[in-house]
Amino acid sequence: MKDSLYWNSFYNNNNLSLEPSSFCLFVKEFIKDKSNLKILDCGCGSGRDSYLLSESHFVTGVDSSGVLPQNTPTCNFITDNFCSIDKNDYDVIYSRFSFHSITNQDQSEFISSITKKDTILCMEFRSDKDKDNERIFGDDHYRNFVNINYLKQLLEDNKFYIFYLKESTGFAPYKEENPVCIRTIAIKK
Repeated sequence: MKDSLYWNSFYNNNNLSLEPSSFCLFVKEFIKDKSNLKILDCGCGSGRDSYLLSESHFVTGVDSSGVLPQNTPTCNFITDNFCSIDKNDYDVIYSRFSFHSITNQDQSEFISSITKKDTILCMEFRSDKDKDNERIFGDDHYRNFVNINYLKQLLEDNKFYIFYLKESTGFAPYKEENPVCIRTIAIKK
């Protein structure tokens, strides 16, 4: 949210691939036995993961950037604050590389706004173990690198069962960059 102008420029000036992320493929495999889920893609960016998930489910992509992808019959995009948006209509809350772009207060608001029992939360973001590494897209926008123990406590405090939690490189390599990321799948109790 802090960098809406940065992201507007980023999406307008970069020719980004619409090939889904490896995290999206990971989540798709996790929910493969479920059909017709309503998914909220928080920080959807170019929509690349939203499009893949919408092949089997209905997806709403939300981003603070005013540059939105093209809607499809099963994929709708809106500009809004994904931290405070009502999440009660959704079965899955998906967020890739957005959680580290918001403040601790926003992170807390985002997690605490998921109140519906059995909602599946799927997130991937940069770990605090990545903060000293060089990044291809530089450091001219806000990053709030996340500590895995902080995340675990935040999820537990908000009554989530942590189904999967791992911190590693190899999750999101891009060109010469291989950041330390955290992946989690948690379910609201």
